[in-house]
Amino acid sequence: AWKKNLAIVEGSGVGQPLGWMKSSALITIAKEAGQTADTILALNVIKMFSRLTIVPGDSPFWLANSNTLPQLMTMTIGDKPIWMPPNGLAGAPGGFLLGLPVKLSEFAKSVGDMGELQLISPKGYYGVRRASGPAFATSIHLYFDYGVQAFRWLFRYGGQPHLSAPVAPANGVDTKSHFITLAERA
Repeated sequence: AWKKNLAIVEGSGVGQPLGWMKSSALITIAKEAGQTADTILALNVIKMFSRLTIVPGDSPFWLANSNTLPQLMTMTIGDKPIWMPPNGLAGAPGGFLLGLPVKLSEFAKSVGDMGELQLISPKGYYGVRRASGPAFATSIHLYFDYGVQAFRWLFRYGGQPHLSAPVAPANGVDTKSHFITLAERA
């Protein structure tokens, strides 16, 4: 499951699914002028949100590394926080950022690296697996002398983003996509 999910996020598309981080549909939001390294600003988050393609019936979410929490949890616009825990700090971490859930994941990079905060619209990714499920095999021949048995599980999974590139909106100039991240800020 780890390898499959990693390929959905970062797969090259060669012998594995094409991940959204390697897709030409990914929109990368540049850092702000004068923004210091390893920081996330409220304006970064707002710009990401403004570029999301809204699909009816979808449930977009933020994918973040847990080391982004100190910045996300203290981020405000004026005196209003933009990160909200579900039931106060007792219900943290995770919470909601601009009304969308934050999912903490090891698939997100560390703060300052491209991909530490991603805005994902799941309806923008097409994934298929073989209907017959995983194939299981076992063999005692590999290390017969040692009394060791070998196991193998094989499953087929493919996928890629629906879009081959960000799309132009009907009104406006900024392209939109199902997948948005911040540029590296080192």
